[in-house]
Amino acid sequence: MMHHSTDDDSELELRPDAATIPVQQSVDAASDSRPPQDPDSSSPVSNHTISITVSHDSSEHLLHVPDHATFGDVKNALVQKTELEASNMKLLFSGDEKDDAELLQAAGVSDGSNLVLVEEEPNKREEEQVEPPPVMMTEEIAKAIAAVQAVTGDIDELSDRVVALEAAVDGGTIVAVKEFDTAAEMLMRQLLKLDGIKAAGEARVQRKAEVRRVQKLQEDVDTLKARCYRAKPQL
Repeated sequence: MMHHSTDDDSELELRPDAATIPVQQSVDAASDSRPPQDPDSSSPVSNHTISITVSHDSSEHLLHVPDHATFGDVKNALVQKTELEASNMKLLFSGDEKDDAELLQAAGVSDGSNLVLVEEEPNKREEEQVEPPPVMMTEEIAKAIAAVQAVTGDIDELSDRVVALEAAVDGGTIVAVKEFDTAAEMLMRQLLKLDGIKAAGEARVQRKAEVRRVQKLQEDVDTLKARCYRAKPQL
């Protein structure tokens, strides 16, 4: 039995100014007369080629593709024409974005259809999809929070002490310098305690808030001391 074969297993349909995706053809004239089968599908695969137009900004790109191609295949064909990475392309048909694996036929794309190519910023899609992992409440973080809260109790007492100093100064009482110095020293001790706590996650947030609170109280003590002894002798 004689077999007729071509010199090449594939045939490219060449048209001016148009990108073409290869269409595979059978080379054995005596082989099964049934259409070639997609290994992943029980339905026949057509060798029919369609022409589609892809609009990109002010340009239009004419492509000749198999009607069983996917939108991902179209993106690959556009890489050389647009010099864009396929990962930075978004294809729209009838106003809807299409997935790379979706078949043109399934989406209703036919000969003469128009698609729209939209360029995405590099890594934009990845940035939109990637969310920062939540910080787990570990035993270490729980201990750090407890340590910060213990210092918070001492800071509350010192805050009341500063309020009392302010009331005395506002009332015209000359408060002993030692009272201001003692309050300032005790506040500094709280800062040192906070600095010694290794914190992460929520514990770090709480520690930072308490540090700012202590620093504000220190400023208040210095201001009250200056007000109390402005043009007055120190006791």
